[in-house]
Amino acid sequence: MLRRKKYPYLASVLLIIAILPIHAAAQDKNIWQEYRPALVLAMPINEKWIAWQYALAVYSPEKKLTTIGLAGPGIIYRPKAKPGSPGWMELWAGTLFAWTDNYHKSNSFELRPVVGVKVFVPNKKKLNIYNFGRYEYRKFFEGNNSNEQPRFRDRTGIEIPLAKGDKRWGPRTLYTAADVEPLWRLDDKFLEKIRVRGTLGYIVKRRMAVEFIYHAEFAGPKGEPKKFVGNLWRVSLKLLFPRGKSIFPRIDIDE
Repeated sequence: MLRRKKYPYLASVLLIIAILPIHAAAQDKNIWQEYRPALVLAMPINEKWIAWQYALAVYSPEKKLTTIGLAGPGIIYRPKAKPGSPGWMELWAGTLFAWTDNYHKSNSFELRPVVGVKVFVPNKKKLNIYNFGRYEYRKFFEGNNSNEQPRFRDRTGIEIPLAKGDKRWGPRTLYTAADVEPLWRLDDKFLEKIRVRGTLGYIVKRRMAVEFIYHAEFAGPKGEPKKFVGNLWRVSLKLLFPRGKSIFPRIDIDE
């Protein structure tokens, strides 16, 4: 069992592992960059039900596109929750609406219903160790054409508070996180990409948190090895209102 004083060191190691590909980007002109400011809103209805909404912008100069997206309002159901405990399971549902300005071709619109299950490993150290599996039905519209890309993604990660004792996950404290997420195309039946993510978060107050997130993406055509292709840089503001206890960073959704 890990001792509490080792958590910050473990968190540092996880972040270093998550951002190792940055060095490769400086040596490969084919590596793309994406910048993603995001806003995550959550409203606890009661111990078991939480409404959520997610808004983001995506800017990628190498891909020559800008995307504006809005997800929700979605819902989270915690079947095992009880007063003082969120339980070890969450059922997620929502829909993403996204418009993309493609600089050198027709603009496009995406409609993406999403359902998912998030399960946590119970522990007494206030670590969030979890698996988050999601099914997405992606419907794209571009001009007079449309196509579908059903997809399954499965994220496994850990979230670690950097404060000690009762201050963990409290106001004015830091936390860190790391995860890996493969994404499978179900129409063509292949592993589309893998994302490795590192996060540094700060809980400003009980109902507000800010996260700085880096993703490294590995991708490649069907039947070929995945290689490092790009960096995703994200800043998220999380707001919890109008009621409820601090539930950061468990409310986490992204594109």
